[in-house]
Amino acid sequence: MNDLPFEVLEHIFKQLDPFTIAKYRRVCRSFNNVLTRRRFSDLVALVHIARSNRGVEVFCFVTPASFGENFLKKMQRLACRSFSARTFKKFPLSSLRAVAINPLTATNETTLFESFPSEANDLDKAFNLVGPLPSTIGSLKQLTSLEFGGRFRILPRSMGSMANLTKENMKGYKVARTILADLCNLVNLRKLNVHRISLHETIPDSFGNLVNLKVLELSSNSLTGSIPASFGNLVNLVELSLQNNQLSGKLPDVFGGMAKLQTLILSSNRLEGAIPESIGQCMQLTTLECERNRFSGTIPESIFRLPLLQRLNFQRNLIISESPTTCNVSAESVEMGCAPLCSSVGPDSDCLTGAISPFPSASLDFESLNLTSKQIEEDRLSRPKDGVSQVLSWLRLSRNRLSGRLPAFATMLTNLQTLEMDDNNLEGPLPTGIGELKKLRTLLLRMNKFSGVIPNSISSLVALNELDLSRNLFAGSIPDSITALVNLTSLKLQHNELSGRLPAEIGLLTSLTILNLSHNLLCGEIPESIGSLRVLQLLDLSHNQLSGEIPVSMAMLSAITDLYLNSNSLVGPLHPDIGDMDRLSNFDLSHNQLSGSVPESIFQRPYLVTVNLHHNQFSGHLPTNTRDLSYICSLNLSHNQLSGPIDAFILSHGFSESLNLSNNRFDGALPHELSANKEGIKTLDLSNNRFCGLIPESLADCSKLEILDLSGNNFEGGLPERFRTQSADKRAIPLRWEKESDSRQFLNIDSEAGAETMTELGFKCS
Repeated sequence: MNDLPFEVLEHIFKQLDPFTIAKYRRVCRSFNNVLTRRRFSDLVALVHIARSNRGVEVFCFVTPASFGENFLKKMQRLACRSFSARTFKKFPLSSLRAVAINPLTATNETTLFESFPSEANDLDKAFNLVGPLPSTIGSLKQLTSLEFGGRFRILPRSMGSMANLTKENMKGYKVARTILADLCNLVNLRKLNVHRISLHETIPDSFGNLVNLKVLELSSNSLTGSIPASFGNLVNLVELSLQNNQLSGKLPDVFGGMAKLQTLILSSNRLEGAIPESIGQCMQLTTLECERNRFSGTIPESIFRLPLLQRLNFQRNLIISESPTTCNVSAESVEMGCAPLCSSVGPDSDCLTGAISPFPSASLDFESLNLTSKQIEEDRLSRPKDGVSQVLSWLRLSRNRLSGRLPAFATMLTNLQTLEMDDNNLEGPLPTGIGELKKLRTLLLRMNKFSGVIPNSISSLVALNELDLSRNLFAGSIPDSITALVNLTSLKLQHNELSGRLPAEIGLLTSLTILNLSHNLLCGEIPESIGSLRVLQLLDLSHNQLSGEIPVSMAMLSAITDLYLNSNSLVGPLHPDIGDMDRLSNFDLSHNQLSGSVPESIFQRPYLVTVNLHHNQFSGHLPTNTRDLSYICSLNLSHNQLSGPIDAFILSHGFSESLNLSNNRFDGALPHELSANKEGIKTLDLSNNRFCGLIPESLADCSKLEILDLSGNNFEGGLPERFRTQSADKRAIPLRWEKESDSRQFLNIDSEAGAETMTELGFKCS
């Protein structure tokens, strides 16, 4: 057979199944030569190699040149990495057969995965592809659909050219060639979904050949380079997704002919420069997501007038608003706090009032949208009023450089459900028109420079779930009407200048899981109704001017995990039930004027992480009746009037971070075993008490200890040997020590006084 001409061998092989005889190619050089030549080398097939017990089918691509037991065994080994041995069933190699995808017999209706074996025809099943994607896919020119997304995954994500695989380079599958260039030959493709297979290449200019494409999905592929201008040829596109890549450069102005485009997603790339005006001509666009890029300039006002636009996301870019001095705004608009950003005022706008001219007429292809007559009529009724889309439900412009007042158009988007404009430089009062957004569920305006009072009209947002106005300059009181927002799950007003009392009926917000009003000027007592917030998980009222006693009803907050009431003027004793919050994790009442004993129940919570009760007037002994050994990450009871011995308390708790009992009236000797978790403790401060006796040598076993302060007591002897060394250039303070490598960061030199002083944690060894 070796003596036969190649043309004769090719004629013979045409009558045979090349994948059937491929197993003989290693024993016959003529077979191997023919199978690696064109016509046969262009063939591609699928092999069903394994199945998981959850019904996930695993396949690999083969060509006649690669088909064989060695190759299939390696494919099964690669697939095993994604499944445990107990859940993964490898099919016997002798039973595996290749199902060819023949480009000569494919019809216009053929899709790649219609050629899967019968076991994989169930559309409810999930499929995984393992190994390399063959370059021969480019020869299947009759394909109309090529999809590796959705139900299909490539395992592993790295891939290479099938023709270049050898025994030496199988592991890891280095990319030996680009794949996208081959796909550009599939001119009949209407759907191309290739995502999350780490292509690591650029988009070729020849992609403009795929003029029949309706869906193009190339997300999460580590693509680099720019988006080619030839994309302007893809006038039939309905969906274009290029997110989560490393595409850079300017976005070409190629969207003017994409009259059918409904979804455009370019998020998480490195695109820069101006936003193309032609996007505003995509009259059927419903979703535009461009966050996490470097787009600059302003958003074309025509985008806000797209009649079907529902989702608009430009957060985390460099979008700016033009100087407010470039346009005149009516005095009435300024007074109401709703003067428009000039970036939203275009050539068709009346700059004096900010009104936008009626939406230009456009021919919409409702047939391609598959809309019913009822939906078409609903769309007609939802056409932009005053030039603003009435169907936009999702507007995200966070983390840009927007300045000036909240745009007037924002309060006209009456279908909005999400409005996020946080982390910008917006200023002025919040317009009363915000109450017109009746469908709003999320309102995030944090980290701006809004000022004035929170308008009472905000109580009209009855569908609101999340309200965040934190880190602004709001003043005045919290309106009582805010308690009408009964669907709120998160209310954040921290870091403002709010004053007055908390609304007495705050307990009506029974859906709240987060309530943060910290760092304001709130005064008066905490309302008793706060105990009605039974699903509340975080309550932060710290850094205010609250007074009076902590209400007994607060013990009813059974879901609370984080409670911060520190830095106020709270007085009186703690109710014994205050520690009955079973899920309590972080508890901070420091810097108040609380008195009485510390409830025993506080230290018996199973999830406790930090307890800060320092700088109060607590007195009495520490509790000793603990049921079981409990662990606390950090406990600070310093600067109180606590007294008595601590041995029983300290032996019943483990401290993994810090224990600070300084500046109290504790006495007695320290126990020999100082902590149940002595190996983990990092900070131990027992200074300025009345302890006596010998310092336990077991302190040397605290291997992670970084700061130790036993000064200001009546101890006999010195610190264990481990803590006695010091640098010659550092001043020694008896019974104070800190880890040498950390010492400089705590040192503070008071040059005026000419004395060396230490911060709270700046301890030196004796």
